[in-house]
Amino acid sequence: MFWLKNNESSKNVSEEVEKKEQLFFHDLINQTHGLILFLTHRKKSRQKISIEEIELLEHEIRTLQSIIKDHFNLKHKNLASSYDFVTFSAAETILHNLINMYFPKESVQTFIYLKGEISEVNSLNNRKKIEIYYPSFYRIMNNLIKNMAEAKTSEVIFIFTYTNNELEIETRNKINSKSNIQNIADNLSRIILDEVASQGKNLGLGLESIHFQAESCGGRFEFEICNDVWINRIFLPQEKSVKTFAKKAA
Repeated sequence: MFWLKNNESSKNVSEEVEKKEQLFFHDLINQTHGLILFLTHRKKSRQKISIEEIELLEHEIRTLQSIIKDHFNLKHKNLASSYDFVTFSAAETILHNLINMYFPKESVQTFIYLKGEISEVNSLNNRKKIEIYYPSFYRIMNNLIKNMAEAKTSEVIFIFTYTNNELEIETRNKINSKSNIQNIADNLSRIILDEVASQGKNLGLGLESIHFQAESCGGRFEFEICNDVWINRIFLPQEKSVKTFAKKAA
């Protein structure tokens, strides 16, 4: 089991701000990259964009606005429809959009399991009462999904569990080759030792962003390799998220 090393006590304020800006830039490029993948696929296949896909693009643009609003903590009259706290059901819809952008249905199997209070055995009214802080959730999921897509995995598993005002996100994807496993193990060691940033490389920024977003909500991020499977676990206590957001907006 691995945790990202927290060196905040050894960093000065300017370094902290620089890292936050670097992660924000990284995540914005990630999101626009996903949109370009979608549009490029449509252009190459010469398929017209449907009304449903226009709605998908609209959701992505509003998500982009939400991430920018969250980062700068500023208001604008045209941001009234951006996403702050949303029901998990709404977030799940956009999760499916991300999966469709990065994982071709013909080559990647995806499985999504909902447990606890968001399980489908619970009533729709009860599930609609559960809200999550969307900008952090999206940035975490976008990094997780992009990392899995770049690993060229053939199967991905998502497990979401909501209990006691905490959302646990677990993802699993098989690592396809021994060389990839060794490379990842080496990279993990460097990330944990905080050597990546000092070498000026972008390696591990996705993991750092997940860690930063989870920590900003009062949660944590863990990852491990077990039997050639990469496993991520993110814990987001929602009460803390509400308090953090209220403090930021004050």
